[in-house]
Amino acid sequence: MRHGLVSGINAVEKFNGTDKKITFSNKTMIGALSKYISNENTHFQPMNANFGILPELETKIRDKRERYEALAKRAMENI
Repeated sequence: MRHGLVSGINAVEKFNGTDKKITFSNKTMIGALSKYISNENTHFQPMNANFGILPELETKIRDKRERYEALAKRAMENI
């Protein structure tokens, strides 16, 4: 579903005659999932979105709720 959204947005941009392409960095969940499925991995396991595949934050946050909020905030800043 997520990748279909990105493909759909890019298809509309192409149809409208613009060269603008939407991409997401690996700091977003869509980008991290795309990176996970496109890199070679001998122990590949299909998975749903989870915070474990996102790059770590620059500062360590021990509280899980605060860490996840910081990861979500960083992702929104990268969009």
